Amino acid sequence: MRYPRLRLRCSILFGLIILSLFCFVTFNTILWSTTEPEPQEHIPQPPKPPVDIPLWSAIGHENIYDIKATKILKLTNHASSITGERIEELYQLVRSAKDDHVKNPYSRDSTWSLEKFVGKIFNNTTNDASKRDDTADSNRKKARKHNSTNVDETTTEHDKKQLRYFIHRAMAKWKKRHLNDKIITLGDLLHDTLAQDDPKRLNTTWFQFTKTVTNLRVYNIYSSEYTNLFKYLQYGEITEANEMPQGTQIKIILDLPNGFQGLLKPFRVPRNYQTPSDHFYFSDVERHHAEIAAFHVDKVLGFNRVPPVIGRIFNITKDIREKATSELAGSFFISPANNTCFRGHCSYYCDTGHAVCGKPGDHLEGSVQVLLPRPPEIDWQKLTHPYRRSYSSTKKADWETNENYCYEYIMIDEDYHNRLMLDMMDLAAFDFIIGNLDRHHMMRISSFGNNTSLIYVDHGRSFGRYDYDDLSILTPIRHCCFFRYTTFKRLYRVYKQGLSKLVSKSLKNFEGLQMILIDEHLTAIDRRLEIIFAHLDACIKIYTVKGVMIDDGID
Repeated sequence: MRYPRLRLRCSILFGLIILSLFCFVTFNTILWSTTEPEPQEHIPQPPKPPVDIPLWSAIGHENIYDIKATKILKLTNHASSITGERIEELYQLVRSAKDDHVKNPYSRDSTWSLEKFVGKIFNNTTNDASKRDDTADSNRKKARKHNSTNVDETTTEHDKKQLRYFIHRAMAKWKKRHLNDKIITLGDLLHDTLAQDDPKRLNTTWFQFTKTVTNLRVYNIYSSEYTNLFKYLQYGEITEANEMPQGTQIKIILDLPNGFQGLLKPFRVPRNYQTPSDHFYFSDVERHHAEIAAFHVDKVLGFNRVPPVIGRIFNITKDIREKATSELAGSFFISPANNTCFRGHCSYYCDTGHAVCGKPGDHLEGSVQVLLPRPPEIDWQKLTHPYRRSYSSTKKADWETNENYCYEYIMIDEDYHNRLMLDMMDLAAFDFIIGNLDRHHMMRISSFGNNTSLIYVDHGRSFGRYDYDDLSILTPIRHCCFFRYTTFKRLYRVYKQGLSKLVSKSLKNFEGLQMILIDEHLTAIDRRLEIIFAHLDACIKIYTVKGVMIDDGID
């Protein structure tokens, strides 16, 4: 009797243990299932900014993904001293000042004259009539021989005010003289010569495009000719490829259908290549994607002064080698990687070590910019930029050591007593946004006459760095403190809409090549726009809005 009871008790105990274990496991299962976090949607990490890499490493890589970032760069010069509220205040001040018909704040001193000031600078106070043939331009050139320290001492605040008054009067006279000028087109200038020498060209799509190029702009985004132009640049069959003779790096002139010509700058370095901080601007490599980006910045700003450019994929053998002139064709070779390459002929980067190669095989990426007519069909004026850099690793230019450079060199030069003064300020703002230090000349079509805008060309060395803003590019604005009303309005408009957003949208909608500007460069152009406002703010605090802003009638 005792054994059955013992077996019953053991069975009950065993059952309770099994039941307890079952309940424990069940409870834990339920508990973990209710407390487990929901799976998160995978969010890709943003790419790290690229590091400075040697040119030797960059050349030869196929695309932006070839070079991997390893660390985040610290910005070395990027702070803007202006706030959004102050930019709004500036806009209201500028708008009110333009509508206000009160004269500029400077009063004329009848005893002061430009001739006396020029004579004061060069220690030439004689009134001898025989010496009055010296122009302001020749005097400016002589000034370079003088010690800048001595010159600085001759320019007083009174002289500066009178010079500013003089420039305002000169601009007012210029505006009155040219306010009703007729807009001239490139087609107008070409028509008679073509009708006599080559009348067939008058029926080409190219000639229709030249009728949209005027003395005030290079392209009209609302014209059908503008749209057709890109089709020829991007897809037009190439009939001949020839080297452009001038320049430090290889550039190819492409003959396209219907009379068009395009300037090819080939792929050199990936999109995320940054100019090493130890490299000078004059030893930098030219980037095809910088040419494309500069055009879109120009278009967004509304200057319309950069000849249209677009990216294109080439078959290096079919499109270039087989269409090349004998001299260019002689520089082609097959690399050890079995890629077709050419080195061309130029003063820089035209050797086997810096050859342009198809990647892979015959695949080549590049930018193609429309070429405007050249001499003898059209006359161009090549002006040495007064703020041109020394292009020396040891010497500085005059403007880098003389804070009164604008007063003692530019304002006394009669060549700048017109729209060219303000065109140069526009150019400085544009170059600063794109980070272009390589502006050694200013170009314009002299066949249009004096009332013609500058044409912005050669931007292959822009967008070299996004981590540094070279404020020296803004020296013309800082020295002269003159600026166009309409340009200020343009800058404010894109500031409110977001310059980087507008540029990014333009690239996305109208450019076939991908990721022309990496995010860091887009961030940089917004930052640089604010810095321009900060420079203008500093000028206005010294000279007032009326003293800085000028309405010369140019939209």
